[in-house]
Amino acid sequence: MVVALIDYLIPNTYTEKLDVPEGFTPTAPHKRSWVINPLGSSTTLSPWLMFGAIVPSVLIFILLYMESVITSMIVNKKDRLLKKGSGYHLDLFVTGLCASICGLLGLPFMCSATVRSVTHVSALSVYSRTHAPGVKPHLVKVVEQRVTSLAVHLLVGVSVLMGPMLKQVPLAVLFGIFLYMGIASMTGIQLVKRCKLAFMPVKHHPDVGYVKRVRLRKMNLFTFLQLLFLAILWIVKSTKAALAFPFILILIIPIRIFAFKLIFTELELHELDKEEDCPSEDEEVEPDFYTQAHMPI
Repeated sequence: MVVALIDYLIPNTYTEKLDVPEGFTPTAPHKRSWVINPLGSSTTLSPWLMFGAIVPSVLIFILLYMESVITSMIVNKKDRLLKKGSGYHLDLFVTGLCASICGLLGLPFMCSATVRSVTHVSALSVYSRTHAPGVKPHLVKVVEQRVTSLAVHLLVGVSVLMGPMLKQVPLAVLFGIFLYMGIASMTGIQLVKRCKLAFMPVKHHPDVGYVKRVRLRKMNLFTFLQLLFLAILWIVKSTKAALAFPFILILIIPIRIFAFKLIFTELELHELDKEEDCPSEDEEVEPDFYTQAHMPI
């Protein structure tokens, strides 16, 4: 009776279970095998189709490349104090190699999984415990290793054998986990902080560069433009024009480089784009009292 009442009150979309395939097989075994024939399976492709496929391939390349680079930049920020940052170059090389193999075998392309990667690094971060009361804990180090990442992907592979169990997981639970990971990874992003500052009295604004050196009107305008472009990307991704998503994404770069300079000064763009913890070159540092005071010998 309880299950029937829940099904009546909650739409079927919230009680829908995960769609887990049986075993490790191609998506459509009746159309293709593991190896994709580049010349066509049923009929021979004409040369113009082969060259025409370069256009959507370039779009996919831009999407995967920018996602990988953006993820590596977020994970390898200076404030994370990583010691083995050069290892991400090897990761990008392996990702590109695996993407080539996946294209030949018709497998899904590898991606950086930005939210999961940021959450993984956050879980490996060690913060100070001996700070004074009321002082924000600072990052001490990140336990840099590949054991947890390898274990995660091994479990992903083992999940192929856990089909009967995974089919009992509601789809809403999976979306809830992704929603939590997405919201948790948004902490520390300057865009989110500036959105909060737009609804906060000026006297409560923090003492940071993009607040001290940028006028409030310009800061809110920059935040609005970022949200506008984010909305445009979301609309393009959610419609039939999703194929043009990489093109729209790459188009934002010249807009930022050329068009934004007509609205904002170089100093304003520098403060609005830089990491919050990176001080400006011309930033005045208050002298230490003990180094300035004349102590008797």
